[in-house]
Amino acid sequence: MEQTANRIGIYVFSGTGNTLKCAKALETALTEQGAAVRLHEIADGSETAAERDLVLCYPVYGFNMPRILKTFCRNLATGGNVWFLKTSGEPLHLNDNSSAQMIRILKKKGYRIKGEFHYIMPYNMVFRHTDETASLMWKTAEERIPEAAQMIAEGVETPIRSPFSAKAISALCRIEHWFYPKNGRLFRVDQIKCVRCMKCVNSCPTKNISFEDGKFRFGKNCIGCVRCSFRCPTEAIRIGLIDFMRVNGPYDFTRDPKGASIGRYCKKAYRRYFSEKI
Repeated sequence: MEQTANRIGIYVFSGTGNTLKCAKALETALTEQGAAVRLHEIADGSETAAERDLVLCYPVYGFNMPRILKTFCRNLATGGNVWFLKTSGEPLHLNDNSSAQMIRILKKKGYRIKGEFHYIMPYNMVFRHTDETASLMWKTAEERIPEAAQMIAEGVETPIRSPFSAKAISALCRIEHWFYPKNGRLFRVDQIKCVRCMKCVNSCPTKNISFEDGKFRFGKNCIGCVRCSFRCPTEAIRIGLIDFMRVNGPYDFTRDPKGASIGRYCKKAYRRYFSEKI
């Protein structure tokens, strides 16, 4: 595809909506900066980009990017500038190497890696944050995204540094790219709870779920986004070997963030993140 100069393309893959929420806020902030910008949602990774300046947005899965982003990067044309916007449920430096595979692919294509922005949003797996904590996470991201927009609009370049611990844990956890397709075949639907709304079938980014002869079938293309189980209105979907980490239902981001509570899990890291100056 012919590239479009002087326009910033925001390309976002979002499992359950948190990353898309941040990407839309970035689109608004860039527009306010006077930048020509267009947001595109990545459906299955086969898309191509028309812009030379790109912001690739994704949720961190197991200290790495979703497999779809790797496919997307391989489909891109050569040349241009790239920033990353990523979201995760915890503010640990172990997430610092999550873009590494994409960076290697893009550098070979002649892209210049300009920087990365990391925002904390509530988990869609592992455990459920309170709505008040989710509101604090979103309020913090919303306050900081305009600074990222200014840096992108001005072409500011910042190095991406990853400690050895982040490199080691991301390399180890890449087994998830192998695990999720196999675990996805173990997903099951509780036929008693299911109301046949077909949200899971219609929203699966890899078309991994089908409904045939009165039965739900799960293929081998699951990427672990858990969009199906998170959005299921009756909690009817079980997600295989990791069902003990399942979280269901949207967060209410309108709650008072002053009521946010930080538990023992990563307590120091959360407090450091929320207290950081822009």
